[in-house]
Amino acid sequence: MNDIYVCMVRTSDNGAKGISCLVVEKDTPGLSFGAPEKKLGWNASPTAQVIFEDCRVPVANRVGAEGEGFRFAMAGLDGGRLNIGACSLGGAQRCLDEAIKYTKERQQFGQPVADFQNTQFMLADMATDLEAARALLYLAACKVAANAPDKSRFSAMAKRLATDNGSKIVNDALQLFGGYGYLKDYPIERFWRDLRVHSILEGTNQVMRMIVGRDLLRQ
Repeated sequence: MNDIYVCMVRTSDNGAKGISCLVVEKDTPGLSFGAPEKKLGWNASPTAQVIFEDCRVPVANRVGAEGEGFRFAMAGLDGGRLNIGACSLGGAQRCLDEAIKYTKERQQFGQPVADFQNTQFMLADMATDLEAARALLYLAACKVAANAPDKSRFSAMAKRLATDNGSKIVNDALQLFGGYGYLKDYPIERFWRDLRVHSILEGTNQVMRMIVGRDLLRQ
């Protein structure tokens, strides 16, 4: 449970301009929480509904002016997308490292699995896809830091590529582990479950493609 909740709430019927940003403290009367959700992954991060019933929040808790909530929410999306992309790259890097170590140790037909050309090709593709996504993510981060006019497009591209590549890399790592990859005695299956949600969070990857496509067509 957090001490405060930054919430976007509708304070008028004026479309996007009718959304305001409020800070709600955890002990506010009328604020409660649902039961913890049972999730496929991300189980180290608890998730539950935040419920408001006759919850009165003083105007002093409003962030900015009334109607600025939607703008505040949109302003944080680029950074949030980079964060999700970075999470995917971290998980993918761990799984690539684990796959390299495992294939060096695992013996088949009297030799390490890493000696087989097919294994080397898979590892090479995993490493290449990882570095390509990392380079784009760093470029997008530089654009966000510099407030570049195309920062949102690059954030969307980086998030899409990093999360798609991350999931593929983890899936390939699980394949290299064979049946052991499916067991909870090994770390890969957890990353396989945890990274799946990254293509949904901070805007689905289908929405990322829409953002990129529309921005390209506006040029």
